[in-house]
This record gives sequence, structure tokens and C-alpha cells, in this order.
Amino acid sequence: MSVLASTQAAITNAVSSAVSLTKMTQSQTNLSHVGLLIAAVACAVMPLDISQLAFAVAGALAFSFLQSLQAKSKRAVASARPLCATSCSVGNRTQGCVPARRPPTGKSIPTVTSKAYAAPRPAPRAPSQPDVRKPSTVPILAPTFASSEWDVQISELLTQIMPTQADDIIVGKLASRVRQALRPLIPEVDVVGFASGDLSRNKAFGVAVPEVDIIANVNPSVLAERLGGRMNYTNAMKLDSRKLQKSAIRACCDRLVSVGGFKFRRSAFRGDEPKVTLLVPASFGLSNDSIPIDFSVNAVSPLHNAALLTECGQMEPRARELILLVKRWAKDRGICHAAKGHLSPYSWALLSIFFLQAGGADENGPLLPPVADFKMASGLMGKKPDEKTTWSPPTGAGKPIGTLFKEFVHFYAREFDWRKEAICVRTGHRQAPDLPLSLHILVNSDGTTQVAPSIEDPFDTTKNMSSGMNVASLVRLHEELTRAEQMCSSKASLAELLEPWAPPDLESSEHNSGDNDKDHDEVSPKNLKTGAALPPWRVRPSAE
Repeated sequence: MSVLASTQAAITNAVSSAVSLTKMTQSQTNLSHVGLLIAAVACAVMPLDISQLAFAVAGALAFSFLQSLQAKSKRAVASARPLCATSCSVGNRTQGCVPARRPPTGKSIPTVTSKAYAAPRPAPRAPSQPDVRKPSTVPILAPTFASSEWDVQISELLTQIMPTQADDIIVGKLASRVRQALRPLIPEVDVVGFASGDLSRNKAFGVAVPEVDIIANVNPSVLAERLGGRMNYTNAMKLDSRKLQKSAIRACCDRLVSVGGFKFRRSAFRGDEPKVTLLVPASFGLSNDSIPIDFSVNAVSPLHNAALLTECGQMEPRARELILLVKRWAKDRGICHAAKGHLSPYSWALLSIFFLQAGGADENGPLLPPVADFKMASGLMGKKPDEKTTWSPPTGAGKPIGTLFKEFVHFYAREFDWRKEAICVRTGHRQAPDLPLSLHILVNSDGTTQVAPSIEDPFDTTKNMSSGMNVASLVRLHEELTRAEQMCSSKASLAELLEPWAPPDLESSEHNSGDNDKDHDEVSPKNLKTGAALPPWRVRPSAE
């Protein structure tokens, strides 16, 4: 038996050597080594009789059979997770396929790289093609008013654009519907909504600049864990906060369109806070018309905008009215679309507040204190208002809102120095930009440079709200301020002032540019594997 055992061991070692040698020489076969292997096997087999040789061969075959069974079981376990992940990534997740929490491994979930330590992003590129007029089946018309007096027209417009309690109820229902659609994908999601205008009166550029913001709030570490089913888990944890936001928006947009019933309109991933614009169909029963909304993940600007608008209205009702009036004018004149390089609605709110602090003072003092003294806003800033400094609104008869708007456009068109001064509602004083605030330098076509407006975000003193502007949008800003100041000086009507802006009619540019003048974020290339067109929100910009 000892001879048999030793012989079987020799045969097994020889077979194992043969298998390992075969694997190592798959690409190239060395004939000399194969010959030596055959000779070694022959020398080992020749001293054996038939029974010993049969036992050896049977043992080798049994060993090979067991090894093949183990390999098949490992492949089956490894392929179970990718199949589910692939199904979920294309939006085919069934209602019963709830993402399971990853079992505890004893290791803490790594934190996502914060935005402060992320790689710097390149400056926004100027539009390659100028805006040109396109034919429209439903052209946008200028608003009409029952009265011809300026102040009466202002009051009539404010009645139309002021958000109501019914609008807040609609936004609450929208947030609940979005939460219900996203819970199977991200159970920990919390959805909030804000309305900054009347939802029933979406006029000029209503879809480009929606009045409703819907924000999905999720802990970044939990979000990265949930996205592990759509991408490699390790890669998801290595994403910085900005790229994680984009991946989460794509995943949520897939769910809202395929399951929630929303309609995709456009994406804007180049700004400081990526977002997508969706349409709420009238079939939802919330409104007679479709409602455009901006959807984002872990965005803070809508919260800050709503907080400032609410608190300004509590301290000075005319402040809220001026903010709404200025944003409506900027929207109708086409200088409020951040995706095109213009200032955002939040930036126009900061301009309005700063004017009431430093430029639109009554006889008894400014109409608003510094934002650092706001009760709600200072809490969001992580500071407490200075109890020693008390501010009270001016007493007596105040200027009407129509007069404040005229002084607003005169202040920024004639008095304010855009190159040397900064808009800082945190302090509420006219001064040069603080050192922490980043400057945005624009390069002209002739190689010269100029400084873009310095607009400090009071909740992040290093953030310049004009970082998305380009040379063309800066020119348009000054053109519209000059136009508004001249029209207010010449006593033009409000309808003429709010006439919707349209790009120049250049038919040759339309024929030559074709589809090249479309926004990059709306392009839908084809999938190289399937040949099918990808949804626009799934398109990754060339420069993250």
C-alpha cells in the first residue's frame, strides 16, 4: 500500500505539474518541455501494474471533477450581483426589487471627498454660437395692464407674481410625489420644495427659469452606498461631492421619468450646483397647465434663497416685492438663465437686498440691515446675530415699490462700480471685494481681460456668484441695465419695460449652425453598445 500511495502521489504531482505548465504556456508552447514531461510520466507509469494504474487515473479524474464544481459555484455567486445592478441601472427595477443594505463588514463607510478638496474645475466656456431667433408656434407676448399709471401697473404685476398659499400646497404635494418615487431607490431620501412665484403665471422663460425648486437631501455617504448598485462600489466612494451629485441626479431622474411620470426638459451640469429641469404634466391634477420644476440633490442655494426671501418680507414687505419684481424683469429680458452664463435668480435676490442696504435708503436709514443681523439667515451662516446692534425699520411714509425699482436700475447702471466694488449683503456696505472672495477673470476675443462682477454668497464668503458668467452675458447685463434706466427716465410703461427679449433674427446663422447651437447638456448621443439614443440626463459632459 505504501508503494501504491507513493505512486499515486507521484502521478498526482505529475498531473498537477502538467496542468500548471499548460496554463503558463497557453500563448507559446515549448516542444522541448512537453517532451521532457511525457518522458517523466512514462518513467513513473512503467513500473506499475494495471490495478495500480487504474486507481491512479480514477483519483485524478475525481479530483478534476471536484475542482470544476467549485469553480462553477464561485462564478454563479459572483454573477448574481451584477445582473441586478445592470437591471437597476437601465431603469428596469421592479417594485419588489428594493436595494438591500450592504451587510456590515466591521469597517466604517469611508467619507466622500468634500468639495473643498476636489480637483479644480475649468472656467466655464463661452457659448460657441450666438443666440439666434427660432420660429415659435406660441410666441411670447409682452404683458398687458388695465391701468396706464406706473405705480398701479407695478401693483397689478405684483398681485400676479406673488406666491400664494395654494402654491405652497401644490409644492408640498410635488415634494411628496417625488419622495414616493425615490424611496424604492434611496429609502433615506428627504425631499423639500420651495416656490418663488405664482405657479399659474409662467410667462417668458418660465421653463428656462422655473419658479419651483425640488431638492432631495441624502447623506453623501449613504448616497454613495446606494449608488454602489449602479456602479462599482469602490469607485462610488472615491467620487468627490460634485461628481456624486451628478451621478445621484442621473439615477433619480431615471426613476422620476420612468416610474414617477415626470417629463424631462433639460439638464444643467456645468453650474456650481448641477440640476435638471422637469415638467409636471397637467394629468397629475395639480394645475391646469404643466409646471416646470428644477430638481437637484443636496443643493443649498434654493434653501438660502427661500430663507432670505421670507425673512426680508417679514422685516420689510417692500423688500420681498422688489426681489420678485427684479427677478421677473430679469427673466423677461433673458438675463436670469444661469445655464446660459447669466446671473441666477438667487444672485438677483442678492443684488436687490444689497441695494436696499446700501443704495435705496430712506431719510431715516437703510431699508434692510446686514444679513449677519438676520435671525434666520445668521443661523444658517452658523452665527448668532449681534444682540448689541439693534435695527429697526424706517418710520414714516416710505417710497413706493415703483420708485424703488427705478432707483435700483439707476444705482447699478450709473452709480455702482462693477470693477472695484463688491456686492456683499453680509456687511451691507459698499466696499472692495474681501480677500477670501475669488475673482472671476474674463478673457475678451482680442486677448484683453476684464473682471466679472464680485457677488459674495453670504453663506460661503469664498464663493463668487458670477463664476458662471462669460463675456457675452456680461455685455448683456450692462445693456439691459442701461436700457431699463433710460426707459425709466423717459417714463415708459411697465409693459414696454417687460417686453420679452428675443435674440436677433439671423436666418443665415440658423441654416449654417444647424444643431450645433444647441446647449451641450441637451445633446443625446447614441450608446456605442446598443445603438439606442441615451436619455439627455445620462449624458456626461466632456469636462466634469
